[in-house]
Amino acid sequence: MSVFKRTAMYCAVASLGWSGFACAQGQPQDCSEFFLLSLTDPAYAACAPNISAIPFDLLAPGARALGLGGAFAAVADDATAAEANPAGQTILTSPEVSVHVRNADYNVRFFDPNSIDAIPPASFPGYMPVGDDPIGRFRDSNTKVSFLSFVYPFERFVVSAFYQNSGALRATSEIVNVESTFRDTYVASSGIDVEVEAFGLSGAFRINDLFSIGASIKHTSLDLQSYSVSSVFGFRDYDLDFPPGVVNPNNDQITLGSRVVGTDHDLTWNLGLLVNPNGKFSGGVVYKSGGDYRVVNQLYVIDRSTCPADFCSFDFYGDGSRKQTIRLPDVLSFGVAWRPTDTWLVSAQLDRVDYGRLPDGSPTGFLFGSTTGNAIDIDPLGKETVFHLGAEKTFLFDAPVMGMKLLSVRLGGFTDPDHDGYRALKTRDTHYTFGLGTVFGEKLQVDLGGEFSDRVDAVVASAVYHF
Repeated sequence: MSVFKRTAMYCAVASLGWSGFACAQGQPQDCSEFFLLSLTDPAYAACAPNISAIPFDLLAPGARALGLGGAFAAVADDATAAEANPAGQTILTSPEVSVHVRNADYNVRFFDPNSIDAIPPASFPGYMPVGDDPIGRFRDSNTKVSFLSFVYPFERFVVSAFYQNSGALRATSEIVNVESTFRDTYVASSGIDVEVEAFGLSGAFRINDLFSIGASIKHTSLDLQSYSVSSVFGFRDYDLDFPPGVVNPNNDQITLGSRVVGTDHDLTWNLGLLVNPNGKFSGGVVYKSGGDYRVVNQLYVIDRSTCPADFCSFDFYGDGSRKQTIRLPDVLSFGVAWRPTDTWLVSAQLDRVDYGRLPDGSPTGFLFGSTTGNAIDIDPLGKETVFHLGAEKTFLFDAPVMGMKLLSVRLGGFTDPDHDGYRALKTRDTHYTFGLGTVFGEKLQVDLGGEFSDRVDAVVASAVYHF
């Protein structure tokens, strides 16, 4: 069997590709040719890791808001209003400090396009398929301080300072397949380490008894390290050219990969309106900007081989880098709340989330791309609608029970739409939430909220101290 058996078929994917020889003239651009592109070519974005797999936490950060299913824009009656709806801070009547801690368990399914490199072309019948489930998973568990704040109210004006952590995910995923005919080993590896934090100032003004307005400005940081790599080992089958009994210490590797690395900052903001605060019926409108963050996208190729013969020993590495902008989602929220009695609250909220600001996924793997004839369908990312619903019932005690003056019980939920961009992977996810809250004495409020879904399970505990 010729040593160039499949290397020629794929146009010497790595070393010839880097020198500028196009493998499939006239075919649509695919990621197996990313190292042929100019560093300023927008097609680079298609070869970035799957950023859309990140489970961005777009809920208000507090335990009470979580217990209400995130339907908090028309309620916004605690310190987290600086994020949920800044106008709601006018409801607060005394200085207070608050701390909120979030524990989250992630189980995120995503489509890894590199794994389709393990699927052979139909025109090569002796080459057996090695798998048809290119679904990776990111799993992580962490505990973070999700929100800290200090609020100081005046007669009609309220100011606050706060810190917010919108979530963190650190995980890796690997898919390994071995082709049975030629014993090629394919490895599709992905990893991510991301965290979003913000320090902000917020203010709210009560125009009259019916209307309040508010705004927050935040110094928001995105810390992102992400990679996606496709490798094949044993591709050239040099070992078949050596006589029986001759040991071949062959190290045959072709790797193409992408890294996104960067820590950047942007000034983001929230703007909110609250109608009839704390009234029987209330409404809220909030716009939140996600911000733009500059990172470095590095694309690289490794093509190496070692064996006893000179013709099959070489070691090649090449890379190219460019700046890339990651745009986190903007959110426009509309909320309504109804208080039929002093002890009941029902709230609903509609969010329009602009996921279209994130990079679309890649339709092909990095290594062979469309040369195998295998690709997947990509739906362009865009705006999605998320509906939140929550209810709260408060039980008042005639005398304190274990120091508690009351107990609030909350239930809620929302549905996160399918926004990963890969048509074959359905990631629509329903989140169910619950919450408890109480007050000790005149100054200490304690709340607990929980969230359960296929992708994320979380618990938030908060304490608010009123001066």
